[in-house]
Amino acid sequence: MVREGFNKFFWSFLFIMFDFRIQGFDILPDAVGFILFVLGFQALAEYSEYFVKAKIFNWIMLVLSLFQIYEQPVQGGDIHINPLSIVVGLVSFVLILVIVHHLFKGIRDLAVKRQRFDIEHDAARRWAYFLVFQIASVLLIIMIVVPLLFFLMVIVLFVAAIALMVILMSFMKKCGEQL
Repeated sequence: MVREGFNKFFWSFLFIMFDFRIQGFDILPDAVGFILFVLGFQALAEYSEYFVKAKIFNWIMLVLSLFQIYEQPVQGGDIHINPLSIVVGLVSFVLILVIVHHLFKGIRDLAVKRQRFDIEHDAARRWAYFLVFQIASVLLIIMIVVPLLFFLMVIVLFVAAIALMVILMSFMKKCGEQL
């Protein structure tokens, strides 16, 4: 059951970390990642209250992510700010932080119960990596006023996103095998 839950988390990160769009459609929809998260949290709910709490927030995020499967492509370089999109984006940002925080707290809880303090320590570090990446992603919006810095930060964040995804996915695999 534990391995199955972590296997779901493994694949979840692939879907939520990348946003590839063709004609406005997300080809790796976040909703699929959040469905997998629900299944992973369900499989691990008996091992930590944090997995139960994360599952509740995850349901909300799953519903919000359905609205992000299609986003109208930008036409002619004009950027139009939609207030509803801003609200959904901010709520989504907070919820993903809460969900992933609870995920890693649940992992730490499970690791302590199984006396795997190395995994507990690794979970704390992985959470810190995720948090820093998310904060840097928000700072990208501020950098748009300085085009050169914005362009450089986009490249850095793209590379960081790939590295973070690999780190998180390999950690979920390790947890599934060792917990």
